[in-house]
Amino acid sequence: MATNTDAAKPVIMNEEELKKKQREKLKRLQATGGNPRPARTLFLFSLKNPFRKACINIVEWKTFEIIILLTIFANCVALAVFLPMPEEDSNNTNTNLESLEYIFLVVFTFECFMKIIAYGLVFHEGAYLRNCWNILDFVIVFMGLLDTINMIAGVEKEKGGQRPGQPEPAVRKKRRPVPTVPSRKKRDDSEV
Repeated sequence: MATNTDAAKPVIMNEEELKKKQREKLKRLQATGGNPRPARTLFLFSLKNPFRKACINIVEWKTFEIIILLTIFANCVALAVFLPMPEEDSNNTNTNLESLEYIFLVVFTFECFMKIIAYGLVFHEGAYLRNCWNILDFVIVFMGLLDTINMIAGVEKEKGGQRPGQPEPAVRKKRRPVPTVPSRKKRDDSEV
């Protein structure tokens, strides 16, 4: 009969199970040459590929992480400084920030590309898109690239939730004055 003290004790593996797990782990490490990375990424780059080695070294370099974090911080500051204006109006600061946005996009695209080459895209245990933050980064980079490609191709942006070329709804065409506080004259007339 099991008592409460038996249920609270942690389960300890017997020696054979432990040795079996260690052998399996050793086999996996030997299959990759002692490197915990997958043998191939994107079905193309092996662990011995010099380009992939360079990507792994750069991505795992502490200075690279610091540079990316500083770039993220600078991008946040740029977004905070940007002043949205109606229609297509802009000022000198906004124009400079919009051109700076492309530099941020290049840096983040470079980071995404290097991590995909180093870690793999999706199929491996430590792959790029198996990390939630990397998924967010990938979506942001993809949307930024898509927006840039559309701008280069001359595709019009949607304005106010409408598709380009659609007429404005009739409600928006009537520019009624906003109701204001009744004038003093009208109140005096109603009191009489």
